[in-house]
Amino acid sequence: MVKKQSLTDKAYSAIKAEIIAGHISPNNFIDLPQIEEQLGMSRTPIREAMLRLQTEKIVEIMPKQGIRILPFSVKELDEFHQIISSLELQAVGNICRRHLTRTDIMPVLYALSSMENAVKARDTAAWAEANETFHRGLFILNGNSKLMETGLGYRDVIQRALTLAFSHLPMAAKERSLRNHNQLKEVILAGDEVSARNIFLEHCDWIGNQLHTVLAEREITSL
Repeated sequence: MVKKQSLTDKAYSAIKAEIIAGHISPNNFIDLPQIEEQLGMSRTPIREAMLRLQTEKIVEIMPKQGIRILPFSVKELDEFHQIISSLELQAVGNICRRHLTRTDIMPVLYALSSMENAVKARDTAAWAEANETFHRGLFILNGNSKLMETGLGYRDVIQRALTLAFSHLPMAAKERSLRNHNQLKEVILAGDEVSARNIFLEHCDWIGNQLHTVLAEREITSL
């Protein structure tokens, strides 16, 4: 039983990583024989992994048809973004109350440095990856393991769609996002919870509006 569970976990992590990275496009069907060959596993742990992914609304198991990667509507992405932003707001408050040092938040500082390099290089993909690392870092540093687990789980669900949405943002918006993140970092280090919450809320509202506008202009309804 232990071996079976570990295989399921391995299959779950591997398949989820492929989907999040955008290697399997939405609305496409997963090639189970190919997955079995790639992972060197039987179909049982892979199907169990698919059941978990269906629970997370990442895939849809369609009888007699296959397993389809679920796309996100823009409305769904906005709804998930609101949920995650609310959770991250609490994480920001928790971090401020922990009075962390620059050494403590080094992963976040590295993410900001990567975002800056990506902006200079006009590298959209690198920027999106660094941005994701920054936001995940807020959950990791917040000190509440349940909040971290829930927040990271939600980010997993929308990461692929969010990365695609970010690819449509102009570089000027990415530059402003970097400035906002740096401002947040400074007030977090100062332990100023009120300012941190205000900066974070303003940023979330702004980035949400930016995404909504750019996707509407391009008549994109699903990701």
